[in-house]
Amino acid sequence: MSLKSYLFIVLYALGFAFAFLTFYDRITDTSLRGKDVENYRRVVSMGKVRGRFVDPSGKYLTDIEVGYSVIQLMTKGNEYLRERERMEKLLGKPIKFREYRYMGFSEIIGLSEEDVYLLMRNKYRFRTLLFIPKVKRKLVCKECWHIIGSVSADGVGLGGLEAFYDNVIGGKIGNVVFESDALGRVLSEPEIYINVMPSDITVSLRYDLYLLADSLFKDERGAIFAFNPQNGFVYLSYSKPSPLDTNDPTLSPLLNRALSGLYPPGSTLKPLIALLALRDGIIDTNFAVSCKGAIYLGRRVFRCWSIHGYTKLEKAIAQSCNVYFYNIGGKYGAEEILNSLKGTGLFGRKFTNLKEEVPSRIPVRAIYLGTALNLAIGQGEILTTPVFLAVLAGLVGNKGWVVLPRFSEYEKPETLRLYAPDWAYDAVKRGMLKVIEEGTAQNSKIPWLKFGGKTGTAQNPHGEDHSLFIAFAPYEDPQIAIAVVVENAGAGSAKAAPIASEIIKRLFPGDLKITNAQTFNNTVSFNFLR
Repeated sequence: MSLKSYLFIVLYALGFAFAFLTFYDRITDTSLRGKDVENYRRVVSMGKVRGRFVDPSGKYLTDIEVGYSVIQLMTKGNEYLRERERMEKLLGKPIKFREYRYMGFSEIIGLSEEDVYLLMRNKYRFRTLLFIPKVKRKLVCKECWHIIGSVSADGVGLGGLEAFYDNVIGGKIGNVVFESDALGRVLSEPEIYINVMPSDITVSLRYDLYLLADSLFKDERGAIFAFNPQNGFVYLSYSKPSPLDTNDPTLSPLLNRALSGLYPPGSTLKPLIALLALRDGIIDTNFAVSCKGAIYLGRRVFRCWSIHGYTKLEKAIAQSCNVYFYNIGGKYGAEEILNSLKGTGLFGRKFTNLKEEVPSRIPVRAIYLGTALNLAIGQGEILTTPVFLAVLAGLVGNKGWVVLPRFSEYEKPETLRLYAPDWAYDAVKRGMLKVIEEGTAQNSKIPWLKFGGKTGTAQNPHGEDHSLFIAFAPYEDPQIAIAVVVENAGAGSAKAAPIASEIIKRLFPGDLKITNAQTFNNTVSFNFLR
C-alpha cells in the first residue's frame, strides 16, 4: 500500500469520527431540544384589537368584529396544489392567493363570508387549511361616521375620535401562533396572543340623538353641533351626507360639515353684532329705526326681508330686521366693525381638539361702507362653521363664558370668555327669547320650555339659500347650545329651527323644570321638578 493511500484512509477515518462525535454531541445536548420545532413556528397577525366608544347610556358606538382569514400551508409535494383544485371546485370559482413562501404558507384572498364558512364546514377535506381569526373595528353608530372617524387596515385611527383617542383605545397587535413540521403538517392547535387588552372609553355623544338627527334630515344635507356650554361635553356632532349615504364626490360626503363646513352665518351673527354694538357704545337699548323694507347707499339698495316699521333692539333680533343692523353697520364703519369682530377672538381659531376642524374666516380688510352693512347681517366674506355658531349661542346664553367643546373627561375643560356688560347680554338674550315666543321661529316653540334662538337665511352663490338656526336652552340656565345648518333649504325658520327644536325636546322631555346639572364621570344628569 502506498503512502498516499494510507494517508487517505487515515484522513477519511478521522473525518468520519469527527462527524459522528459532532452529531452525537448535538443529539445529546439538552439545550437544543425542541429547536427543530421552533424553526417551524409560524406567527400570523390577527390585527390590532381596539377599544370601543360607548355613549353615556352604555350603548356601543363602535364594537369589535371578528372575521376569519384562510391560510394554506405550502407542504412539500403537490398535496396543497391538489387541495387548491378541490377548493375551487367546492366554491365554484377561481381562488386568488397571496403567497408568503418564506413563512411557508399562502393567504387566500377575495373570499366572502359565505365562502369562508363553506370551507369551515368542509375542513375535514382540506388538511392544509388553517382559519385565523381577524379582528377589526365595527362602526355601530353609522350616523356617527364623521365624528368617530376611520381606522386603517392595521387598526390605527386615521381621523375623528379614533385618531384623537388612539393612545387610549389603540390596543396592541394580536397574533396567532401555530407550529408545523418540515412537511407542513400542523403540530399544535393555533394559539391566540393579545399582548395588552384595550380600554373602552365613554364619550358624551348620545346615540339616540344621532338616530333622531338622521331621521329629521332625511335627504337633506347639512350639519348639527350641540354641546353643554357649562361643562363642554358634546352631545351631537352630526354631518350629512357620509360615504355610507352616497358615492357622489360632488356632494363632498367625506367633509365633516359640523367641524369643517364653512357657511355665511347670515342672521345668526346678529346677536354677536348687537352685543358688540352695545358694548362699544355704537348703540344703546333705546336706539330705534324705521324699517321701510330697504335702505339706499348711493345707487345700491340693501333690502330687508319685510317691512317692520318702528324697530328697537329686541324687536330687531326677534324679527331679524336687516334695516336695523344695516344702521349698526353704518354707525360702526367698515374698519371698526371688522376690528370689533376680530377682537372677539372667535375667528381664526379652533374650538375642539380634533384635527378636522377648520377655523372660521373673516375678511382681512374692510374699506367700503357697503362691506360694513353686509358684515352687520352676517353676509359678505365672513364664513363660519356650525361649531362656531354653537359656541356663539353658548356665550350669549351663559352671558359671556363657555366651556369649549370636548368629548370625554380625558380632555381637560377650557373656558372661553367674551366680555360685555351684563345689561348688554340681558338685552340680546331677551331678543333671542322673543325669536321663539313671537318672532321668526315661533313655529318651533316648546310649550314647556323657555329658550332663546336665532334664525338665519344665508345667501349661497352656488344655489338656494342655506337654512340656519342657533339656540340655547333652558333660557335661565343653559344646558345645551346648538347650531343647525340645512343646505339649500331656504329660510332658517322653515328647516333648521324645527330640527333644533326636536333635538332640544329630546334632551328636555315633558313639562319639566330644570333645577341644576351635575357632572357624573363624563355624562351629564339633569335633576327635574315636576
